Amino acid sequence: MPEAHPVLARHLQAGGRDGVDGTRALTLHELRGWHLCQISAFAGTDDALRLHSRALGAPELPRDSRRVAAEGDARVCRLGAGRYLWTAPADAVMQRVARELDPAAGSLTPLSAARVRFMVEGPAAAQFLQRGIALDLHPAVFAVGHFAQTGLHHVPVLLERRGEARYELQVPTTWAVSVWEWLTDAALPFGYDIGVDTAPGL
Repeated sequence: MPEAHPVLARHLQAGGRDGVDGTRALTLHELRGWHLCQISAFAGTDDALRLHSRALGAPELPRDSRRVAAEGDARVCRLGAGRYLWTAPADAVMQRVARELDPAAGSLTPLSAARVRFMVEGPAAAQFLQRGIALDLHPAVFAVGHFAQTGLHHVPVLLERRGEARYELQVPTTWAVSVWEWLTDAALPFGYDIGVDTAPGL
C-alpha cells in the first residue's frame, strides 16, 4: 500500500504567518508515514470479521462509533455497521489481513492514497475549527479520543480529538489542497506555523 502522495509540497513551502497580535496560536501539520485501509463486514458477518481479523494480527475492531480504539501505533474507528477505518505507520499486518481474510467474512480496501491527514494544534485550535465545523467541540461533549464524520468547507472529513488542544482531520486527497487553503486562510487572525510530521503513532 503506497504512502499518500505529498500533494501539498508546494503549499507547505509558504511557511506560517503571524496573527493580528503578532503571535502564532496554531500549528498546522500534514501527517505522513502512515497507511490506511477500510475493513468491511458483509451482512451478518461482523462478529466473524472481528474474530478472524484479530487472529491475523489486526487490532481489536471497536463497537463504539464515537471513540477511536488505539493499540500501539495503530488506530481504528467504527464508521458504521460493519465498517472500520484502520490507520497504522506500517502495512505488513494490513497486507496479511488482505491476503488471508476469510472472503465470506469481509474485505479489506487500501485507502492510503485516497486520504490526506492534517493535524491542527494550539491554544486556539477548537475556536479556530468551530469557524468551519458544525460540531460542539467543548471537551465535555467532544472529549479526547472522540471522532466524528463531519464536513469542512463543503468537504466530508473525519475529525478526531487527539489531545486537549490537538485535532486530526482526514480529508479526501482530491480536496486536500482546497481544505488546506481554507485552513490557512481561516488561521490568519490567530497566526500559525506549518510543517510535516512523519513520526510513528501519528
